[in-house]
Order: sequence, then C-alpha cells, then structure tokens
Amino acid sequence: MNKHVKLILLVAMMAIHAAVPAQNRISLAGKWKFRIDRDDQGIKQQWYTQQLKDSLKLPGAMQSQGYGDEPSVNTKWIGDRYEAFLKEDKYAPYRKDDNFKFPFWLTPKKYYMGAAWYQKVINIPSHWTGQHISLTLERCHWGTTVYADSQLIGADSSLATPHVYDLSHLSPGKHTLTIRVDNRYLSEVGINAHSASDQTQGTWNGIAGDIVLEAGSPVFVKQVQVYPDILNRNIQLKIVLGRTGNATSAGSLSISVDKLPALKQSFSKDDSSLSFTYPMGDHPALWDEFNPKLYQLTVQLQTADKKSIDSKKVSFGMRSVGTANSKITVNNHPIFLRGTLECAIFPLTGYPPTDTAAWARIFRIIKAHGLNHMRFHSWCPPEAAFTAADHAGVYLSVEVDCWARVGDGLSVDNFLYEESNRIIAAYGNHPSFLMMVPTNEPAGGKNRDPYLAAFVNYWKNKDKRRLYSAGSGWPAIAENDYHVLPEPRIQAWGEGLNSVINAKAPNSQFNFKEKLKDNKPVVAHEIGQWCVYPDFTERKKYTGLLQARNFDIFYDFMKKEHLQSQAHDFLMASGKLQALCYKADIEAGMRTDYAGYQLLDLHDFPGQGTALVGILDPFWNSKPYFTPAAFHRFSSATVPLAVISKFTWKNSEVFTADVQIAHFGKEQLKKIPVKWKITGNNKRVIANGVLSANLDWKNDNPAGNISCKLSGISKAEKLNLEIIVDGLGANDWDFWVYPDMVDVQTGSDITVTDELTPAISEKLQAGATVLLQLNNKITEKKGAAIKTGMSAIFWNTAWTEGQAPHTLGILCDPSSPLFNDFPTEYHSNWQWWDIIHTAQPMHLDNFPAELKPSVQLIDTWFEARKLGILFEARVGKGKIVVTSIDLQHDLDTRLAARQLYHSLLSYMQTKAFNPVVAVRPEQIQELYK
Repeated sequence: MNKHVKLILLVAMMAIHAAVPAQNRISLAGKWKFRIDRDDQGIKQQWYTQQLKDSLKLPGAMQSQGYGDEPSVNTKWIGDRYEAFLKEDKYAPYRKDDNFKFPFWLTPKKYYMGAAWYQKVINIPSHWTGQHISLTLERCHWGTTVYADSQLIGADSSLATPHVYDLSHLSPGKHTLTIRVDNRYLSEVGINAHSASDQTQGTWNGIAGDIVLEAGSPVFVKQVQVYPDILNRNIQLKIVLGRTGNATSAGSLSISVDKLPALKQSFSKDDSSLSFTYPMGDHPALWDEFNPKLYQLTVQLQTADKKSIDSKKVSFGMRSVGTANSKITVNNHPIFLRGTLECAIFPLTGYPPTDTAAWARIFRIIKAHGLNHMRFHSWCPPEAAFTAADHAGVYLSVEVDCWARVGDGLSVDNFLYEESNRIIAAYGNHPSFLMMVPTNEPAGGKNRDPYLAAFVNYWKNKDKRRLYSAGSGWPAIAENDYHVLPEPRIQAWGEGLNSVINAKAPNSQFNFKEKLKDNKPVVAHEIGQWCVYPDFTERKKYTGLLQARNFDIFYDFMKKEHLQSQAHDFLMASGKLQALCYKADIEAGMRTDYAGYQLLDLHDFPGQGTALVGILDPFWNSKPYFTPAAFHRFSSATVPLAVISKFTWKNSEVFTADVQIAHFGKEQLKKIPVKWKITGNNKRVIANGVLSANLDWKNDNPAGNISCKLSGISKAEKLNLEIIVDGLGANDWDFWVYPDMVDVQTGSDITVTDELTPAISEKLQAGATVLLQLNNKITEKKGAAIKTGMSAIFWNTAWTEGQAPHTLGILCDPSSPLFNDFPTEYHSNWQWWDIIHTAQPMHLDNFPAELKPSVQLIDTWFEARKLGILFEARVGKGKIVVTSIDLQHDLDTRLAARQLYHSLLSYMQTKAFNPVVAVRPEQIQELYK
C-alpha cells in the first residue's frame, strides 16, 4: 500500500478514536455465578473468596429461573390470615405436595427466603484509573452485601431506591464481584406491606433493573435537588459534590435549563454542597395533569486543574402544591384526585418493571379511565414510574414501604426516616411525586400519633415540594397537610348490609359531607373494593413466576355443584353489578366537596384472599363487560351529575332531577350548554332540553333541573337519562317507570301457598299450578345464613371473614316470558334492590343438576353454591314456582316487587309456563323444614 495512503488512514483512525469518548458505563447484565445459602453459612465460610458453581441471569429473580423449593403446606409465607387453608376440609386436596394450590394469593413456581450469592468477574478498564467508580443495583430484594475480591465493600437495605457502592479503589484489570442478597424480613415494615409481603409481589430474591459499573471524574456532581418557586419564577438548587480519594481541587459549575442563559458558580476545595437560585424567565410553563411540561437542568463541573470534568442532567417541572379549604391545589388551582392503587402486582416477574415504556402503558390506561392519580400502597416504585408519570401528567402518592406498627422503638421507626430520605434523594425532583405518606393504616400504642406527627413535621420543614400525611386510612392528626380517611365511601369495613348501598333505596342524592373531618382536604381511602367473579380464561396469562392456582381451586368448587358451564355468565353478570357499584361510589364522591378518592382498585388485587376488585385484570387489561370509555363517563375531569331521588317511578308521577357538573378541567368556563335527553325502548326520545352552567373548579356547579311527565308510559319500561357537556363529558342513568295500577290478583287456576302441605302436594302431583312463597322461611342450612344484598361482595369473603353481602347479584334470562312485564337485563340493576333486599337465597344443592333458577344468585367463589331466589319445576303432572322473594308486603311502595309479581302471575297463566325439570316434593320441603 502507498505510504501516503497509509498515513491518511492512520490519521483518519486517530480522528475517529478521538471523536468517540472512552467507555464510562459497563452493563453487568447477563450470566452470573450463583449459590443458595440455605444454612446462612456464606459469610462464615467466606463464599466471596470462592468460585460459585451454579449460574443464572441478572437482572432477574432466582425463583423465576428454577431455584428454590416447591411451595407446600410447610411454606412460611410473609403475610397473614391464611389459617383457613390449614383447617378447612374443602382445602384438604390442595394441601398435598403433589397438588399444592394456595387459595389466598398467587403461588410462585419456586419459593425461597434467605441468603443467596451472585458472582461475576468484572474488568476495570485502564482508563478508569483515578476515576470515581460506582456499582449501581437498581432494585434489590431485600438487603445486599457487596464484596470485591476478598474485600467487604458495604451493605444496603433499601426496598425503594438503588443500592450504590463505591468501587473507586479497584485497580485496572479483573476482579471478582460477589453480592449476597438476603430476602428475609429484615425490618418490621409489616407482613402485609406490599414492599415485602407474599400477598402481591412476593419474596423474590435477586436484582432487577440496571446493574452497572460507571466511571466519572474524581470530583463529581453527586446529587442535584431542584425546588421550583412558581411565584418568583425561579428554581432553588441544592447541589452536592462528591470527591474520590484525595481529590480536593476547586473549580466551577455551569448551570443551564434548556435554552435559558447559563449561570456560573465557583466552588472551593472544601465545598461539599452549594445552594443558589436560577431564574426561569418571565413566563415559565407550569407542570400539571393537563400540561406536563418538563424542563431539563444541566450542571457541568470542571476543576481548576481540569482533571475533573463532569455533567449531570436533571428533569423537573415548575409545579407547586398546597391546600385551600377542602381541596389540594396544584399551581394554586384546586384539583380533584381521581386515583387508583398500585400494590406491587406484577405476576410475570414478581417485581415491578424498571423500564419507562411499561409504566407509560399503565398511566395511559388509567388516564383512559378518567383518572389522574396513583397511590403506591406500602411501597415505592422505581425511577421509571416517576419518569413516565412526569410525562403523562399523573399525580403520585408514595408510601415508605410500610404497613406497620410504629412508635414503639422498633427498627421500623428508624427505617422510615432512613428510607424516606433515600426516596426523596432519588426521586424528589419529579413533579409527579405530589404526596408522601409513611405507612398504610398505621398501628401502634400511645406513641403512634406523636411519632407520626414528628415524622410529618420533619418532612414539612425539610421539603415543601409535596404534601405529607401521617398514614393512609388514619390518623387524622393536626399535623397532616391532608387526611386520608375510610369513612367517605358507600361501603365501610364491617358495615355489611347496613351500608348506604344496601340498606337505602337507590338514589343519586347522597354524598359524604357528614363524614368529613375539620376543614382540611380529605382523600377518600380505598373506595370501591367491589368484587367480580373470577375470569377463568385469565389463567393462561400467568406464564411467569406467579401462578393463579387459586383459580384452579375456585373452578373445582364450581364443578362440585355443576356450575362450571356458567362461569362466563357469572363473570359478565357480576361484572355489570361491579361497574354499577363503582359508578355509585365514585359519583357520591363527585357530589362531595372533598379532595378526591383512591380506588381499591381499577385492577385486580390477587392477594389477601383473592380480591377480584378490578374492572381490569392484574395485567391492566380490560375485562369483557366494561370499557375505559364507559368508566370515563363518571370518573373524569368534567362529570355531569343527575341528582335523582329514586330510580323507580309510577307513570302517574313527574320525573325530576337536579343537574350539577363536577368540573376540575384545564380552565374555568362560562355559560356552557348542558344537553339532556330521556330515551326509552329502541332509543326513542321521550323528552330533551338544553340547560346552561358556569363551570368553576368545584364539585357542584348548578345547571338547572329536569322534569318530565311519565303519563305517556303505559307499560313497564326502563328509561335512560343522558346529560352531555359537549367536548367535556357525558353521563347517564337508568330509571324504571311502572304503571300506577297493577293487577296482582291470582286467578283460581294458581294456588298460592307458603307451605307444601300434603293436600297441596297431592293437587300438584295431579296437575295443579302452584306458587310457593317461602320468604323468610328458608332454613339456615339451605340458604338463610347466606347474606345477600344489592351490592357486589366487598373485598372478598375470605379476608373479611364473611362480611355481608356474600353474593354478586343476580343472573337471569331477560328474554324469558317470565319477564315480559318486568324489564330487566341479565344482571342486577337498581330496580332489583327492593326485590333482593329482603329475599333469602335458596341453596339448591340437592336438586337436579340441570335445574337452573329463573332468578339465580351468584355466590362467592369461595363456596360456589347453586343459589336462587326463584325457580320453576315440574312435580308429577303439576307445575310449580318456588320463590323466596317477598311478593306480599308493602307492594304499593315496593314498585319493582309488585311489577315482578304481576309479570310472574301473568306468565304462570300462559302456555309458555312449561317447566321441564322434574323435582320431588321432599326436595322442595327441605328448603324450609
């Protein structure tokens, strides 16, 4: 080759080499050596000096890769209330080693709690000599201890933040890095805390997210905290410097935000931190849910001797948070929190995702449902969640890993301070990080409240970028910026059938004003908790660490009473009721002048007995009975509300409703048209009109009232009122109109009785038509002990130890001629309240498998009994309807019950009434004798 060509190539190669910065970041993801330390001998035997033999991949969990033990009846779970599994006979088949299935939370493929060791040979590049070298382990469960060769580097026990270790002393070349991970219960954070419990994420052992070595200058920017001041249009900066070894050089910082002018700040060789103000211009854009504008701060460092050159970038938003009377404010404007929980529910891995894309998907989903807020129940998410929320405009409330007893001087008391400081240092700049709470539902003695008051005051004085409260659920102490209380919801713990949704006739008037405390903002704690039947097709989604073996148990329970063919119908019907309950709960909150609500939950909670409370599954996928758009109608920034006194009307009445608009949109609006219409069968318009409203930032903007004469409705009919605020929101409500005069007299061809006497049995066998009314006569054994109500099951009957109701609404065939004069869907709706309210379930276990009740009740999946409140059958040559519905009392005021009775009697006098399943009189008599 020509020497001139060689020279040109050499110069070009040198230029390319100079243009590419030396590598300063090395990922350690990939294959690692591994060893389980079952007997906790690794430290004593100095495993960090030995070469480990097994192998796996990191990031990841050891259990996901086949290490650990098969779960069994002897597994020592972190969590409580599973004693029933060990005692009740129905679970005996699932306690066997070869068929182990756990009913109360997801079962991991492998289980292990203890120490495990991970080892990898690393190579320190020669150009890292004299640099600051760090090892970052993004998400660990739980404690880590790091060794380099035979030297102890340090230990960390954060559940929330990266474990970072200084390896600056390592010389260039190969070194053996050994990490001991201990996933035992290291501090009293609470055995049901989602940071540590088997209830949700499980006790995985491993390291998730980034596992990296990084090199930087010996004098470096260690931490930057940004404190926005929107009033004065600037940011206050606190910058912490780090120094490696003997690095003592002075130097300067250059600070800039996007295209704004840079500021210079010098530092001396003794400075470890600096504080100063950076102006943000005349009109900085503010961050909120509608305009999540982010800025990027760049801090560049250079020492006077030019041996250290460093740069750090920080994303932040110009956002303030405060309170005004009953509301939380963002940028001095009242907001209304429409939130859901995240309880560390990630069945495929057992640990949360650390990539922004996964969290961006979750936040897109909750915003599609009209929500603007997420509470992290007793845990803190990784960096990616905050970053995604910043971009999505979602307000986050973070809890410091605990569901604990505090104030007793246990290690958790110090842990809360240490961990909260780590959380703020790591994630405090994120504008989405709006609220911080030490613990869910704190327990404790006389020192609990003083301890929590001191904690809240500590953070209120230290960092005003967010609001603080003593606990989610309680206590409502004076130091709180806001309270999180369980009282403002339509079903409280322990209320059972005395709750407003079960004990009171349905309406959309009530709110929670009387349940609010003092004049501080109140966020409603864990509203909802409405259950739906298991979706057994979901089982195929559990392809990772955690498996839905609980669903296998529940399906087996269905098969014992020959109900498995109805599994999908149960899901759909109970799901429609679940959605109805959530709508009622949320709308009551929308009618209340408080700070907002936190749902439990938009998606399923697979632990604590199996709480199927989501209209989404644990993977954040919609279930087949409801859509995000439908949910958005009653849970969004602008929600039309109809204040209706009742949902069943006579056609001699005038339907009335007051209209108000809950509005917490981007701006306040004046004289906005509010359209309304009432439609009936086949979407025919019965009445319509246009109102007007000023939309201020409040819950009860009045828009006027609606009235509609119902005299034109001659036959029983379901109507629908829809209210539309163009471009902002729409909402609707069903109501039922029944004829004022209804014939419920029985003809001579129907025998009505409350007992199957020998004489009536004889007539029945001979061909008579009988209506057997067993209201309030069902025995405890045959169903009276099963408590049914209007609402779906609250949380789940296993965890609540049988709190009522025990059922998930009705299932029927609306096309049956039985309902010709009683408009209904296949599921519960509000007109069923006065029917179900006093009805007793009938347990039909001793009846033929092919007998399906005409009005069936969906039982808790923990029992899966065949239940009904009305069924028809053939006895000999005769025909019988058996019902436990009260069709006798107060029918003038119980309009739906009267109408159902009329429809039933009419049906029984037609040829369509032709039961095919034969039963014996004794089977019927067992229901009440």
